[in-house]
Order: sequence, then structure tokens, then C-alpha cells
Amino acid sequence: MDFEQDFLKVKPTGIPLQDGVMLVAVPFFNDTFFNRSVVLLTDYDSSGAAGLIVNRRTNVPIQEAKSDWRIDGKFFFGGPVKVEGIIALHTFGGSGKYNPVAEGVYSGIDDMLISMIEYNAIPTMKYRFYLGYSGWGEGQLDDELERGMWVVAEYRRELLFCENPATVWETAVRQLGPDYRHWLDVPVNVSEN
Repeated sequence: MDFEQDFLKVKPTGIPLQDGVMLVAVPFFNDTFFNRSVVLLTDYDSSGAAGLIVNRRTNVPIQEAKSDWRIDGKFFFGGPVKVEGIIALHTFGGSGKYNPVAEGVYSGIDDMLISMIEYNAIPTMKYRFYLGYSGWGEGQLDDELERGMWVVAEYRRELLFCENPATVWETAVRQLGPDYRHWLDVPVNVSEN
């Protein structure tokens, strides 16, 4: 048995790519944007894919970019595409204007959503605001899966709205099962090893 080859081999989970699944980054690549990231896939079809990195909180206060909003907190970095754009993920399904992404989670933003958040109208509502998104052209994400850069995981709401996003990748790896636990021993920057 070749330990190095077995250690680096990425076992597919068998979960198909589709809207609402999560992508867990394989730790053997030092990608600037996606190292140890977890991405919620919001759109997937034959023309490409889009999603949001759920575990990268920025230092940018929401009110710095949107001074007319009375919302505390910081933006999350959704990915390197259109970083000047704001995307909201939330659990408010009270409007037909929002796109369903996963069970009980929607994307979309309008004045009604902002007002609901500002006035804490639904105390149990969860939400996050993202700058930018992650995008893949036709066949690109499928190719990255084939090359072992990602594994597909089932959607987990607790990862999406985790209070401590720095722990999301490790938690996702543990939830993948014993075939992936050795990833937790890989240094954050593999070139330092």
C-alpha cells in the first residue's frame, strides 16, 4: 500500500451536483479564494454553476457599504465574482420574489427583507449578506470535482448560519465521515509542510 497515494486520494461522496448541496474544499490545494472553504451551491445546470462561500466573514461592516440600512454585522465573502454586488441568504420565505436555494433558505433582497431585519420582525429569522459570489463556467465545476478539488456534501443549515464560521470547514470534514478525517491533519498552507 502506498501511504502517500492513499493519503492524497479523494474519495467522491456520490452526492450529485445540484442546487442546494455544499462543496467542501479538498485541503491539498492552496487556492487563494477557496482554501478550506465550504460553498453552498445556489445554481447548477449545464451552462455552469454559482454558489457562496459560507465560512469567510469579512471585516467590512454592513453599514459601511449600506449606510441607509440599520443592520449591524459584517459582510461575508461569497467569492471572487462581482465583489461589488450584495447577495442575501435568509430564511424569510414570505415573498415570492426570493429564489429558493435549499430547504427553508432563499436568496434575494428587497426593501421588505431589509425592513424585516431592521425591525427584528421575525426573531428566529437567519440571514447573511455576501459580497461577491463563486462562479464556474460550463463544465468547469464538474472538471474540478473530477480533479479532486472538491467533494459534494449534503446541505446542512447549521453550517450555513454557524455563529463561528472559522469552524465550518472542520465541522463539514468531520460530517463527511472517517474517509476524510485525515484532511484535518493537513496544514492550512500545504507549502509549509
